[in-house]
Amino acid sequence: METTVNLLEKQISNRLHGVNHFESIYINPVLGEMLDSFDIPKEAKLACLTIDTAMRHLDAVESTLTSKQSILIGDLLSAHFYTILAQLNDPIFQKEISTAIVKINEIKSSIHNDEIPKAQMGHKILLAENTFPSITLKRYAPNFNKQALNRLLLEHIQQKRPAYLNKYSNEDMQLFISNIKTEIDDK
Repeated sequence: METTVNLLEKQISNRLHGVNHFESIYINPVLGEMLDSFDIPKEAKLACLTIDTAMRHLDAVESTLTSKQSILIGDLLSAHFYTILAQLNDPIFQKEISTAIVKINEIKSSIHNDEIPKAQMGHKILLAENTFPSITLKRYAPNFNKQALNRLLLEHIQQKRPAYLNKYSNEDMQLFISNIKTEIDDK
């Protein structure tokens, strides 16, 4: 069986056919593997993974000041997400995930502008990282274990720091991780 990550890689390759020399596109393998562990529609998995990929790509563009072409590729990934969303034809999911995009962008903007107290950063990071998969699983696998999802995502944050957090020191990150662990364990 083809994995969601492999399928998305093929779709991206097809979308970028003829585009030469672009920065690599990171697809979260932990999220892909987690989505593949559920019996949910392929399009739901792809939608979740694609918007996560698009937003991570655009976050990296902002933090590394890469080329204008990278911005266009991020926009292309976002457009691909909406194509998949239309194929899924689930207005409830469409509304929830579209609303979440705005919410996550607001969180990341607040982080970027230092508007969130450090004591609340762990909670906001967790929201930024778990909202798309939580919405997807709540809709298509309502009995999923959110605590297990959060632990997987936390492990991934520790292994690969999201670009929107690059300006924070290792000490700050340790505090944020500690706060996330506490939040996960308290639920």
